[in-house]
Order: sequence, then C-alpha cells, then structure tokens
Amino acid sequence: MLKVFLLTFIINLSIGLGFSATASVDKNRCTIDDIISFKIEFENADSFSNIDISSLIKDFAVISGPSQQTSMQWINGKVTNSRIMSWSLSPKREGRLVIPRLNVQISGKKSATKEIVVFVSQSQKKETDLDVFISAEINKESVYIGEQITLTYSIYRKVECSIEPFEIPKFPGFWSEELFRPNQIKFKNIAINGVQYQKGILYKVALFPISGKELEIEPLSLKIQKQKKKKRRSRDPFFDPFFDSFFTETETKILRSKKREIFIKDYPQSRPIGFTGAVGDFKISTATDTDSINVNEAITFRVIVEGTGNMGLFTIPKMSFADDIDQFPPKENFEKNVFRDELSGKMIWEYILVPRVSGKLSIPPISFTFFNPKIEKWQKISSKPISVFVKNTNDNYLTSNGLTKREIEVLGKDIKYIYNGNPVLKHINSTPYNYIFLIYFLSILIFFLPNILSYIIGYNLDSMPARLSKNALKKALNKLKTSDTRSDNFDNKIIYQYLKDKFQLHSSNLDAISTKDQLRGRINDQSLEELIELLKLYESFIYGKKETIDIHSLNQKTASILERIDKSCL
Repeated sequence: MLKVFLLTFIINLSIGLGFSATASVDKNRCTIDDIISFKIEFENADSFSNIDISSLIKDFAVISGPSQQTSMQWINGKVTNSRIMSWSLSPKREGRLVIPRLNVQISGKKSATKEIVVFVSQSQKKETDLDVFISAEINKESVYIGEQITLTYSIYRKVECSIEPFEIPKFPGFWSEELFRPNQIKFKNIAINGVQYQKGILYKVALFPISGKELEIEPLSLKIQKQKKKKRRSRDPFFDPFFDSFFTETETKILRSKKREIFIKDYPQSRPIGFTGAVGDFKISTATDTDSINVNEAITFRVIVEGTGNMGLFTIPKMSFADDIDQFPPKENFEKNVFRDELSGKMIWEYILVPRVSGKLSIPPISFTFFNPKIEKWQKISSKPISVFVKNTNDNYLTSNGLTKREIEVLGKDIKYIYNGNPVLKHINSTPYNYIFLIYFLSILIFFLPNILSYIIGYNLDSMPARLSKNALKKALNKLKTSDTRSDNFDNKIIYQYLKDKFQLHSSNLDAISTKDQLRGRINDQSLEELIELLKLYESFIYGKKETIDIHSLNQKTASILERIDKSCL
C-alpha cells in the first residue's frame, strides 16, 4: 500500500511540475556589429508555443526566426523530449541591453523565461578593416534654418554581397525631398587609404532643418548576405589556394551607418517684414496669357519663382488687386529639376482674374524676400509691373451683368467644341435592346459554363491534394506488401507518408509526439492511440535493441490500423 502511495505521489508531482522553458544566448558581451543567437528550450512539452517577442524589438532587430527543432532520447526505456525555438538578433544600440522575461503557455500550462542582460560595445574595427560597410555622407555640418543638406548613404565592399530591401530612417526636425533612389545599385572602384573598394550609392536625399539648435540624423540599418571564406587546413596538400573560390559560404550581417549631428546657425539679423521662409538663391517674374481682353473675360496671371533652395517650403506674399477685378484663389505648382543634387526648379502660382470695367488693367509688381546662405545676407527682389488693355464691347450678352465667379470655374468636362453636323438624338434614359440581350446571354453562359466544361471534357475538378488523400491507403498497402520480402525492414516511413497524403500534413520531420498533436481531433481517440503505439513500436525496433519479430504480422497489424483510420475518415 505504501509503495502504491509513493508511486502515485511521484506521478502526480511530475505532472504538476509540467514543462519548463529556459532562455539562453550564445554570448552576453558583443559589439554593435555582432549577431546574437537567442534560444528558448522547452523540456517535456507536447507542442511549441506562440511566443510574443514584440518586447525585444525596442533594443534588438530580428534577423531570422523563429526556427524550430525537436529532439527525443531513449534512456533506459524512458522517452524524454525537448523542443527548441531560436532567433537571430542584432543589437540596435550600444550599452546595457535586456532581453526581457517572456511568458510561455502550452496546453493550458504556463511558464516563463528569465531575463538576460547583454552588454553591447562599439565596433572594434575601423571601417577600412571591414569587407563591407556603409556610410552617411553629408556636404555640410552647420547650416541655417531652411538651408539644404545633401545626405548620401553609400556602401563600400571588398567582397560580393547581396543587399536585402531596407527602410529609410525617419528624419525628425527636417523636411526631406528625395533626390536619388537607384533601381539597381551601380558600383565603381575607389581607393580609401590605399585600400581598393567598390562604392555604390544606396540613397540620396535633400534635408532642410525646420527648427531647433542641434539635430541628429539617425543611422541607416542594412541587412546583407556576404561571402565568407571557409577556414582550410594549411597542411593538407589537396587544399591548394587554387581551390579557394570553391570553399566559400555566406553569412548574414547587419550594417549601420554612424549618427551625424547637425548644428543650426542663427540668422545674422532679425527677419525682415515679408519674409515667408524662402532660403536659397531665387529670381522672380510675372506674366499673363494675353495682353488684351474684353470686359468680363478671364485672364491668367502667373507668378514664377525660379532658383535653388527650399522649394515647396515657402509661399509668396498675398497679392491685392483693384476692386473692379474679380480674383480667384491661386493654383500652386512645383516643377522640379531632377538632374541636380541641389533642390532646384520653379514654383508657379496661377491667378484667374476677371476685369469688370474697360480700360487699362495695371498689375503692380510683387516683392519677394529670401535669405541667401551663400553670401549670408537677406535679399529682396521684385517683378516688373504688367499692363493689360481691357476692351469694351457692345454685345448685350457680354455687357449685361457679366459672368459670375462660379461660371468662370469651368472643368475640362464642361468645355465642348461647336459641332456643325446633324446631331443624332436619343432619349437620355433609353437603352438598346441588343445590349440588354447580350448581358442576359453572358450571365446564363457564365452560370452553366462549369457544368458544360465538365460534361464535354470529362475532367475531374478535384484538386491534387484530394486525389492524394483518396489514393493514400492504396499506396501504403502496396508498399507494405513489398516490404514483406525483407525480414529486417522496420520502415515507419510508409505510415508517415500515408498520414501526409491522407491528412495533408506539411511537416518534414514527423515523430510520434508531433503526429499525435496534429491528428488530435481529426480521428477518433481509439484509432489515434493505436497509431501512436504502433509508431512507438517501430521506433523501438529502429533505435533500440534488435529483437526477433515476424515482419509479416507487423505489416498486417499496420494495414489493419490504417484501414480503420481511412474508413473512419470517409
């Protein structure tokens, strides 16, 4: 009685303990360039867990994972199993980083890992000591508000590498305008301190500071696959340097550019009246689409600011026209010059003006103030005045009350040319009968088309997985008959192949435990238990001591269990 009590106590204790989860890393001291292998091992777990690792993303970039691995051991007739999930992580910053405590839940049982501290130091290598590195190059470090900084991200390499798609960092405190993003990176040879590299441009952008005293450009992160030579045995005469090119492998690397600091200078004098934020070198001009119009006709007045600077970040001063001229809100347009690193082009404002009285229409000059960082001075430019002659007309339909503002705002669909031919009129709500008949005919044809094709061609519309499932038992029984001819053949692959075909299992490494997890609820419990016992029996023959067994009887038992499973799934 005491023995039974102790045995029951031990069993209940082991069940109560359940599974355990242990987290580990391959190193807890590394540089910013290193990749860390992070693993979580589950002992005595019957399945894998869905682990939320979003708390890692703050300090680490996930390079790959999770990958899964299952191992099973037979020790003195007792089966122990472990499951491992692993990730490859790259630290995002230097300092003391923490892999936090992660909660794990499997089959209603809960566990948790312990937090891990990783100390990350700066890279110990100079850029010229690396096979591949990236840099953030700027043309100036001290600028005025609104002055352009040209930022170029470049990659330098001494070995072949493939670059994965990357995300451009945010630029807080800057307004940005993309200058160049290559569809395919082109490399050119360049020497750095006597070392030959290939240089390629990844991205080029114009940055304009909009506020602050000191700003920081965040680093660009890049994931690459680069070639790495395998270590060879120098004493082996068969490993001649001639064969070095055949012994290469690839490794994953995370490259990061350095942070760049930008210092903001104060303007030399207080901002003048009329300054609207323009910084650069500009010229201004105005024009109209005609120099003579009739009363109540619309005229287009354009203001053009052309030059180099923070185009798109400023506007022109508000314009005032005479009371006898109707004015509409301007339409703004920016024509960019794409062939220069400095942001340049022309900004155009278009006004629609409608004079209501005849005579001379005078449009006054417009003044424009900007700061020129090259000479570090304020500059003011003005356009020339424009005169347009407004003619009177005696036509009643023009001199009556004129057009309203709403009538001037015409859309492209409102403009029609005069048609001189004989029009063909039809009722606006009428629909041709042949069009309706065609719609009904196509609808009926589409509805019956699958049945017609199936009847004429006789093609079985079942999918390939369905046909594999139907023929799974037949294939398995044929293979079992063939295996009867060998007395030492304990091949459980026949059973696993049947299960893959029948139940569409996609795992490449099936075992008794994972099979039980995937088939639970898909076949009845009795058949499932018989199947698992059969698989364990096969595994004991394969991995344990060889015992005398009647292979014919074993195959008959296997066929009987598979037939019952197949019949229960019909």
